[in-house]
Amino acid sequence: MIQVHAFTVHLYTIAIVLLILLLAVLGLKYLHLKWSLENYTRSTIWMNQQGKPMGQISDYALIIADGAAQYIVSADLENYVTTVSKDLNRNIVVLDKNQKILADTISANIGKTYNFDLNGVIKLTLSDGVTRTFGERSKDYPNGITEVVVPMKNAKGETIGAVLVSNTQVFH
Repeated sequence: MIQVHAFTVHLYTIAIVLLILLLAVLGLKYLHLKWSLENYTRSTIWMNQQGKPMGQISDYALIIADGAAQYIVSADLENYVTTVSKDLNRNIVVLDKNQKILADTISANIGKTYNFDLNGVIKLTLSDGVTRTFGERSKDYPNGITEVVVPMKNAKGETIGAVLVSNTQVFH
C-alpha cells in the first residue's frame, strides 16, 4: 500500500490548476493575436481607401502578404486568406518558394503547383522581390484575370513565398 501525504496531494492539485490556467492564458493570447492581425489587415485596407476611389492593389497585396507570413506556420493561413478574400472580393493565392499553393480563395487548389504564370513573373518576384502583374487564364478564370504578385517575407526579411491578388474584383 502506497501512502500519500495530504501535503503532496495538495501540491499536485495546485500544480495541475496552475498548468490549466497557463494553457487558458496562452490560448486567449493566441486568439487575441489572431484577431488583432485580421483587424490590422482590414483596418489598414479601409484606411487606405478613405478619400480615394480605390487604393493600389499592390499596397493591399503587400499588407496581405505581411499577414500571410504571420500565419505561414499555422493552420489558420487558409482561414485568413478566405476571410480577406471575401472582404475584398478578390482572388488571393499564397505560394511557397516552389510555387506550391499554400492557401487559395478556391480551396480545391491547395497543395497543387501554380502553373498559370507562363512568362515566369512569379519566379522573378521570388528572386528579386519586385512587385509585378501578369495575366492568369485557367479553368477557374477561363476569361482571364490580372494578378498582382508580391513577395512574402519572414521577420528576417527573407522571401519565403509570394502572394497573388487579383487586380479586379471577383465574386466567389
